[in-house]
Amino acid sequence: MIVLLGVFVVGVGRNWLNRQVQGTVGNQTSGVDVGKKPPQPAQQPPAVTIEVVKAGVFRQYIALSGTVEASTVAVLASPAEGPVLHCAVREGDRVRAGQAVVRIGRQDSALASRSSAAEELRRQQEEYRRIVTLVEAKALPADQLDLAKSSLERAKAAMIQANQAAGDYVVTAPWDGIVSQVRVSDGNFVAPRAPLVDIYDPASLVLRFSVAEDQAFTLKTGSKVLASFDGLGGKEYELEIVRAFPGLDKKLRTRTFEAGLPKEDFIPGMFARIRAVLKEDPSALTVPVDAVQTQGGKRSVFVVRDGLATRRTIEVGFEQDGRIAVRSGLDAGDQVVVGGIERVKDGVPVRLKGAEGLNKNATGEARS
Repeated sequence: MIVLLGVFVVGVGRNWLNRQVQGTVGNQTSGVDVGKKPPQPAQQPPAVTIEVVKAGVFRQYIALSGTVEASTVAVLASPAEGPVLHCAVREGDRVRAGQAVVRIGRQDSALASRSSAAEELRRQQEEYRRIVTLVEAKALPADQLDLAKSSLERAKAAMIQANQAAGDYVVTAPWDGIVSQVRVSDGNFVAPRAPLVDIYDPASLVLRFSVAEDQAFTLKTGSKVLASFDGLGGKEYELEIVRAFPGLDKKLRTRTFEAGLPKEDFIPGMFARIRAVLKEDPSALTVPVDAVQTQGGKRSVFVVRDGLATRRTIEVGFEQDGRIAVRSGLDAGDQVVVGGIERVKDGVPVRLKGAEGLNKNATGEARS
């Protein structure tokens, strides 16, 4: 039994010794110092997107809406009561100046009155010639000639009146235009001054819009506006204001303006989305609003030169469509950080997104 116990102790000792030797050999073979960390790769500069500052036209707008309207419109009315015998036009018809549009009843009586006046005028003319002959022959006193002349003048006035009365029963177009609305049809009985037909002059179409009171004096005749029309597929036009109304609407407190339209297919009632120019700088330097930082009440941007980002204090002007004008602090050609700005610090190296070197210049206006 003593022999067996000795064998067991010897076996356990050998196993422990083997584990120690294997651990020592493993450490020597790896050659790694367990107390040190492996070396880390060098950290690259932050990647940024830049934009090259350029001079160009920069405008500030206000958003408005407007409607195409005709400035020359005529509402033809009935001169007397009576039935509509014939309405010669429909909506969309083009009419010429003097063209008959509506014929009102009772014209027969008017023609009879004119015929009677014409006969009376003829009779008075013959009587005047007869009196002249008798006065010259001293068969009648001279005062009879004055009476005959007075009667002739009254007959002429009656004839003019009869012609006007007969003409009033046929309503004619005052000028060339397009019929926009017909308010009567054949057989309708109309009263004096009842509206019959509306016409407009297509050459008088304008874009009419209103501006709030606080901006009523920012626009004037000759100012430019940009207008896009839904009915023309959103096509945008640069238009000039041709009329500024002298007063404000008493209820809405707005001022009305009119802008001229090109000679294209515009019709009354078309809707327009308008951008009116409030300010304009023909050679402004601009940067994206997101590129500008504010610290201590001062505005600044990061400018990249020779691979380094430098903070540059700037003075700014007005904003429009996500961009802001820079009055001072930048020059044309400067490279301003517009993307990745949250990782940039003053004076640190940066690299351009997609560039292989630090000093590679940007081309165009890249934005992240």
